[in-house]
Amino acid sequence: MSLNVNDFVIATKEIENIEKNSVGLVKKITGEQVTVFFIGKKKTIKTSNKNVKFLDITKTGKPYKVKICNICHILKNDDEFDINQTDAKGRKTTRPTCKVCRVDIDGVKMKATESKKLDAVKPEFIFTCPICGKMSIVGVTANLVKDHDHKTGTAREWICDSCNTGLGRFKDDIKLLEKAIVYLKKHENK
Repeated sequence: MSLNVNDFVIATKEIENIEKNSVGLVKKITGEQVTVFFIGKKKTIKTSNKNVKFLDITKTGKPYKVKICNICHILKNDDEFDINQTDAKGRKTTRPTCKVCRVDIDGVKMKATESKKLDAVKPEFIFTCPICGKMSIVGVTANLVKDHDHKTGTAREWICDSCNTGLGRFKDDIKLLEKAIVYLKKHENK
């Protein structure tokens, strides 16, 4: 199959520190040479068209047996992704991030002594999240989560599961959260 500009491709072998099966976007074609932007490495490489092959990205993810990691952007078998939750139809879904990349996201697990400290102050009955201020009935209208610093394993506080997910989405990164604030302010009152 001939390649076209804006086709997605995968590397068929390692190319200049780009891992095999890395996903890229064809930017330019000159004879037998293709210029490809490899998403996971944020790097553009000029290579032989024999070093890449077309990838139909619509045939990745559920229900297919291969999936593209949302961090490294490498096409991997679905068993290289942990089970995350169950969808509306009762089917298991996998995390969008592969097990290898997940290690960086998960970071240092909470220390047992820190977990015990939070257990000792676990809210009962009514809980107000220290981040969003949402009030909930413990275990009924919201799940509570033991939050911790993923760099040190030190416990922080109990927070609601929504805020825990939010912090996780922003990788506990203050600079990313500040960018989100700037973005929201930019679009405020539009």
